[in-house]
Amino acid sequence: KVKDSRMRLTRRELLKYGLVLPPAVMTWAKAGGPAHAANLTDQQREQLLEDARTAWQFFEQPGRQHTGLVPANIWQEGPNQFGSYRIVTMWDVGSILLATISAHALGIINDGEFSKRIAGINSFLRKAIYTYRGARLPNFRTDIDTLKSVESGYDATDTARLFVAMYVASQRKVPGLNARQIVASWNLDKTIRKGEICSIKQGKLSPAEFYVYRYYVSRAYDLWGLKHNPVTKVQSPKAGEGPRQAFIEELKQIGPISSEPSLSQVVELGSSPHAEVILDILDKAQQRRYEETGRLTCVSESPVDAEPWFTYQGYDLARDGETAWTVYSWKTDKRWDTPEFAKKFRMVSTKAAFLWFAAYPSPYTEKLWQHVREHARAWRYGFHPGVYESSGKPAQNVDVNTNATILEAVAYALNGRKPLLS
Repeated sequence: KVKDSRMRLTRRELLKYGLVLPPAVMTWAKAGGPAHAANLTDQQREQLLEDARTAWQFFEQPGRQHTGLVPANIWQEGPNQFGSYRIVTMWDVGSILLATISAHALGIINDGEFSKRIAGINSFLRKAIYTYRGARLPNFRTDIDTLKSVESGYDATDTARLFVAMYVASQRKVPGLNARQIVASWNLDKTIRKGEICSIKQGKLSPAEFYVYRYYVSRAYDLWGLKHNPVTKVQSPKAGEGPRQAFIEELKQIGPISSEPSLSQVVELGSSPHAEVILDILDKAQQRRYEETGRLTCVSESPVDAEPWFTYQGYDLARDGETAWTVYSWKTDKRWDTPEFAKKFRMVSTKAAFLWFAAYPSPYTEKLWQHVREHARAWRYGFHPGVYESSGKPAQNVDVNTNATILEAVAYALNGRKPLLS
């Protein structure tokens, strides 16, 4: 009777009541990996694994980079030549670590290659240090070839991403990476002033500005016991409809919401009440825009292949209609705050499409995934960051965070949708 009643429940009801479907017994032999989620078809599993192998090509670039590291961004400069941005932030390093863990879990790399790359990341983290008034901290931007600082400082949001990756590594007991020892060697308490999480730019300590990233950052700091003031002024949205509406009002004040980092949190650590509300609103809004306009919509932060080189794309709850779909440059400049700029650079984000299908499979999120796997695949070194809405063509650069996110999304999907933490 119990078995029969479970089979009649929807996936949403299973999650609501805490019931879990029996684990899949089929193993994808070619992957050499774990059993997969029962609601993926064999074809979908094969395609996802193919995509993960493609994404891993980004991490196999030849070059002079420190073992285990890769450039943050590359672009084609000839038939067989690529230019590269050979500087990484701690966000990038966190992505590289999670990509390496995911590739190993999927059987894409063997134990020997995994150990070699982890040893390189371990070495980098011990050397990429910024000293502020005697405090040792992970440096803001570092050259991957020389391991020298390119821009000294400490970025709270970027380092929070690394905190998540290091915690995942520590819980999975990744050999060769002394995650707890390394984190303990940083004087992170010096970056928190009167309970406020701070960044250090140009030698000045000041409260960090992390907009909708605040919930991810706060959770990352909590993982390592770094006490700080609450990043929200309202009750948990899980407490009832009133608190949920209060939280939505808070989001209106913060700024646009986006697929990341809430989807990243689901895949890496498991969901949270804040992430659930953000993703529920965004999922419905993206599908509604598609139904009304016929345009596939999937927003996230993303590098682009022309100046200003990076955009933040999201959905602003304080706006109505098409103006709610924002495209902001990472630089403040009037020439990039125009409808024309937004129209030119608005894209279906590749990494967000993979995250959506991995975490919230539906006919719509499968459309997103199939769209980017068809149109954003680069001829070499993985996937492009997205497909421009106006032209239907991909941005021509290839970046570390897109391909790292694909790997962790696929690892999550093919491991029964269990967070990387587990």
